[in-house]
Amino acid sequence: MLVITCKLEFMNVYRWVALFTFGEGWHNNHHAFEYSARHGLEWWQIDVGWYTIRFLKEVGLATNVKLPTEYHKLKKSIASLNKFK
Repeated sequence: MLVITCKLEFMNVYRWVALFTFGEGWHNNHHAFEYSARHGLEWWQIDVGWYTIRFLKEVGLATNVKLPTEYHKLKKSIASLNKFK
């Protein structure tokens, strides 16, 4: 239980870092999906940089914006679980 609690507290730190650094608190996700324009992969992960890119896409100033699919995220999570067996 202690490990889980510490991990959750650590994740909360990333939320605050992400808020003040325009999403860079989720930069580790960039290493998993280097082609992704979004560092925060979940809806609750604050990523101001992504909000900016999404706005630029909507007004036509950004094109070919890439994101990982749910399949890619699942595949990566299963691979990481197998890595620690």
